[in-house]
Amino acid sequence: MVEQSGYLIRDLDSTNGTFVQGVRVSSAHLAPGSEIQLGKTRIVFCPLQDANDIPLSRNEAFGAMLGRSVPMRRIFYLSETYSPADVTVMITGETGTGKEILAEEIHNHSNRRDKPFIVLDCAAISKELIESELFGHVKGAFTGANADRQGAFELADGGTVFLDEIGDLSPDLQPKLLRVLEKREIKRVGCNKVRKINVRIISATNRNLANEVNEGRFREDLYYRLSVVHLELPPLRRRREDVPLLVRKFLTDLHGEDAISQLADVDRTMDVLKRHEWPGNVRELRNLIELAFYSERRPVDLSAFLSLGSLRAGRKPAEPEVNFVTDKPFKDAKNDLIEEFEKTYLNDLLARNKQNISRSAREAGIERAYLQRLIRKYGMRE
Repeated sequence: MVEQSGYLIRDLDSTNGTFVQGVRVSSAHLAPGSEIQLGKTRIVFCPLQDANDIPLSRNEAFGAMLGRSVPMRRIFYLSETYSPADVTVMITGETGTGKEILAEEIHNHSNRRDKPFIVLDCAAISKELIESELFGHVKGAFTGANADRQGAFELADGGTVFLDEIGDLSPDLQPKLLRVLEKREIKRVGCNKVRKINVRIISATNRNLANEVNEGRFREDLYYRLSVVHLELPPLRRRREDVPLLVRKFLTDLHGEDAISQLADVDRTMDVLKRHEWPGNVRELRNLIELAFYSERRPVDLSAFLSLGSLRAGRKPAEPEVNFVTDKPFKDAKNDLIEEFEKTYLNDLLARNKQNISRSAREAGIERAYLQRLIRKYGMRE
């Protein structure tokens, strides 16, 4: 049916159910291009007056996000259009594609740009503490609550809250987040007083939330409230033409304007980098450039630093020195060796980055949440 706010589909208690974009719905608003499954039939919703492709931005950048490829210029167009609109945005994509960077740029291009941008990683905080991190608490609410404390929604007053790894939010907290979206109000842990808030919510995940909804781990109504605008960042292997642009940007940012002149055989290097699969995406590319320039050898051959690059070139890599015992069961000895490596690696990594978690995670090419778990595992202070 057609409503003032757009097109609405409603399931009238059918046996097989109605699915939109893979999510079973009782009712949902439809965007042009939405895939609808009715029993064994799949159809694409395409109203004639809206049957146009998403336009491409004329720009090759959206703040710190770069790209001249078609997928990225579509992302830029949508970001330019909806940043000022104050609607919720969900950003999806593989690890390392730049979800947090895009979220911050949407904030920077919004009318809330002069207010706080607060990041909360739902995967990095324990289930017991995340409610307090989101909503705050009052003194005495739980053991260790020695004073009143504001949560992310109060700290971001007038600004934006970025909920990273939203797919990890526990089912117990999902109704409370839905209340924030619907009523713009919160209650601190241990307090019944209702507090009004004024924030925009941007979320991100590398999970398939449609599957999470279908399997009952994520609320359908919350999913649609969070994803009024859905931006899916493509992996770097699907935007290979952007690699030279990104290489030049990272070279300049990390090593100065003349860094490109220090590369060996620029054309061949760019060709090799464009063919690489980049499982770590843009973050992996940036880490590669940072690592390569620590070498004293000039000119710099970036391709030699790719995964297994030394083996492809016919050189045997140097074997690392390791200390381990052989008088234990295999599994125990293996675990001891892994723990020794992790502790040594983390100590050096954090020292180089002056205990900065985000910078350390970027250098290591791992998720910030995973780094924080390792830090807690070995009792290291953040």
